[in-house]
Amino acid sequence: MSLEQYVMIAELVASLGVIVSIVYLAVQVRQAARVNSANARHAISQFALDFTMFKAEHADRLERVLESAELGPGDATFRWWNHMMVVLHAETYFHHYELGLMPKKHWAGYVTYVRGYLSTPGMTEFWQDVGAAFSRDFADWIDGLMVEEGLMEGAATSRGTVPGEVE
Repeated sequence: MSLEQYVMIAELVASLGVIVSIVYLAVQVRQAARVNSANARHAISQFALDFTMFKAEHADRLERVLESAELGPGDATFRWWNHMMVVLHAETYFHHYELGLMPKKHWAGYVTYVRGYLSTPGMTEFWQDVGAAFSRDFADWIDGLMVEEGLMEGAATSRGTVPGEVE
């Protein structure tokens, strides 16, 4: 064999090595994406579990604050923070779904839960007070649900004017 033939064989072997490396990297990236998706769902599930445990520990008080319109200062604060936990969880779930980390079938059930929760006492006032602090796409989604459910007028969304916000 001539030197030229050895060079051609070496180039062929190197090319095959590059192709094998690219396939290997593609498999690794795909597996990493699956792991990240599973970790994201696990984090959401852990938050939901912690929140469920909190609700179980405070079931009597939750029943009172989620069903009564008239509350003392302590119960009103408790209800406000309960609303905050639900909305923070909903925003996280919303963004996980938007990023493709949440299966559509999980999202559909969660939307039903959020729709039902929006009508709990104090929620509309809470949302009008703090809705502008959440991400614009999430706030627009909640505003839309509240309008659909008849809890807010279309023009009375949570956003209003947000100082320093970039369109």
